[in-house]
Amino acid sequence: MSTTGESLRERTRRAVRAEIAKAAMELFLDQGFEETTVEEIAQAAGISRRSYFRYFASKDDALAAGLAIVGETVAEALEARPDDETAWLALRRAFDTLVHQADTDRQAHALGRLMLQHPHLQRAKDAMWTSGIARTLGPRLPNDQRTAIHVEAVVASAIACLHVAQEHWLKPDARDSLGALLDETMKAIRPFA
Repeated sequence: MSTTGESLRERTRRAVRAEIAKAAMELFLDQGFEETTVEEIAQAAGISRRSYFRYFASKDDALAAGLAIVGETVAEALEARPDDETAWLALRRAFDTLVHQADTDRQAHALGRLMLQHPHLQRAKDAMWTSGIARTLGPRLPNDQRTAIHVEAVVASAIACLHVAQEHWLKPDARDSLGALLDETMKAIRPFA
């Protein structure tokens, strides 16, 4: 057993799930969510269709797992921010991984459009992200602001800022980078955060 108490079997299962989710995300971005079949995901991941269903019940589940990994990355980036940074600034900087991906990944626009086309997936992603990021943000807030409702409200506000910035970034006539738009949206909320 590992030091975290997770067995080899559990670590292997988690790694396989991550590989399947990654393959699914690539296919969703390349050819569209609706157009991608479970068979194609299984083939891209190097497993059978039957094996796919041992790890995920649907395509939605695979997409949710892929998005959860992104949320974990944001939470890890937040945890790595300097202790003397304000919570709101640390949240903004934690999104830099996504901003960098938007600037460099040719599929970033496709992922943004996918989320806009499937609001139920966006809501599920937001719930996962809020939970994970809130656990990391809580210790950065003053003691009297560490209630679950307060921390979740701050995180949900930051995620809403990200959504507004993404919507403007995806407009056909958009000229600003996602980073500049995110700075603008988060600056608008900063006095309340």
